[in-house]
Amino acid sequence: MKRVLKALGQTLSQSILLICTLAFIGLAGMALAPNQPAYAAGQYSSQAQQSGKITDPAEKFEDLNPQAAYEDLVNTAQNPAKVEKVYDESLKEYNEEHPQENIVQKAEELIEKVTGQ
Repeated sequence: MKRVLKALGQTLSQSILLICTLAFIGLAGMALAPNQPAYAAGQYSSQAQQSGKITDPAEKFEDLNPQAAYEDLVNTAQNPAKVEKVYDESLKEYNEEHPQENIVQKAEELIEKVTGQ
């Protein structure tokens, strides 16, 4: 009988300890959860404001001339040789703006250097 009561008391104390631990973890989680979105909003909103400038404010829509740009694209798309040339020019311009070289670009340069093209 003593063993049964001792085992029952031990199980009861372990259950109470487990419930208290889970309650503490839950309360700690609830206390920290509301702060996380606030930190994220502060971090990303400052970056968005810095990179928010998309176009030059001095340019007007009329100055951009979308009809001429559309006609230029249509003319380019009709000639396959011109498409490749425009693509190469675009790629070159992009590479000048973003000078980070990756492994593929370095490998291409080495292959061109080896083959003599």
